[in-house]
Amino acid sequence: MRKYALGGLFSVALVGAVALTWALGGFMNVAATYPDPPPVAWLLHSTYASSVERRSTNIEVPADLGASEQVLRGARSYLAMCSGCHTPPGQSPTPVSQGLYPPPPNLVELIPHRSPAEAFWVIKNGVRMTGMPAFGPTHEDEELWALVAFLDRIAGASPQTYETLVAEAKHTAPADDGHGHRHSNDAMGETQSAPGHHDPQDSPAEAHPHEEGSAGPSDEHHEKASPHADGDDGHDHQH
Repeated sequence: MRKYALGGLFSVALVGAVALTWALGGFMNVAATYPDPPPVAWLLHSTYASSVERRSTNIEVPADLGASEQVLRGARSYLAMCSGCHTPPGQSPTPVSQGLYPPPPNLVELIPHRSPAEAFWVIKNGVRMTGMPAFGPTHEDEELWALVAFLDRIAGASPQTYETLVAEAKHTAPADDGHGHRHSNDAMGETQSAPGHHDPQDSPAEAHPHEEGSAGPSDEHHEKASPHADGDDGHDHQH
């Protein structure tokens, strides 16, 4: 028995030494373009699913989840917080979403397989080593539940239904929705700036205080601007 015990300890130490050498020696490929081997991918995803399920068990779902005003508020949050990675229905993936690993899941397809409590936990706490941030430190639970309500509403929805809902959400948006970030929707071709944001195009007189016809620093800046800025630079994203 002593020999078996020593042999087991030696095997564990050997495996640990090999793993440590593999990690610290730079042999592990950490590139986002390198997919995990199937066994590793299965282990990581299974760990994630089990962890979320366990930690969301005692979360109490609001009784009014899915109210119209709540859904519209969630739609505005989705545009600001999620649409850049989780591609909206009927739209093309962004360069950011195409470069993430693991790839961001399609929420329209994922949400039906997640309970509202699980979706809330993920949004609030994030998931490490996936690119999914934790919005709990910067948002109140009420805002996050509104996002859950919106995601539940668009689960399985058509692109037309999504665009109609988003258009209504933007139309009814208050002047200050409580976010310090900018809400945008490329599909609708509109952008709503955050409170306090100054757009030089709104007040050219303030942005360029020098008199008309006189040369100034702003004129020199515009003359030196790249001629490609106004055309098509070959990228699908917006400058």
